Amino acid sequence: MSHVTPSHAARATDLAVRRYLERVHRLDLGGPAVPDPEALSRAHAQGWDCDAVRRRLASLGGIILQAGMCDGAVVVPLERMTVRVTRGAVVTVVTPPVRTPRRAGRAPVRRAA
Repeated sequence: MSHVTPSHAARATDLAVRRYLERVHRLDLGGPAVPDPEALSRAHAQGWDCDAVRRRLASLGGIILQAGMCDGAVVVPLERMTVRVTRGAVVTVVTPPVRTPRRAGRAPVRRAA
């Protein structure tokens, strides 16, 4: 779990929970024709705790809120994803994670030929 206090937790939308399950855990929830609430019901029927996923995403999105912003992205390398926050709500999960720009002054990695 992240270090964010509950007062800074973002709201996680149904779409964000669905995208997390589909993209990170490769769960088939019926495709784009299935509405988000029904897709989450399907995930719950398969044994997934959607409320726990929602809390996890809300705590990750809270990193943006704790930094004093309401929009942004949190890269989570261990889960190979990026959590996108818009207007204080986690709106989607993107995989693979968005690449961050290299730090200035750092020499590029060179590979042997």
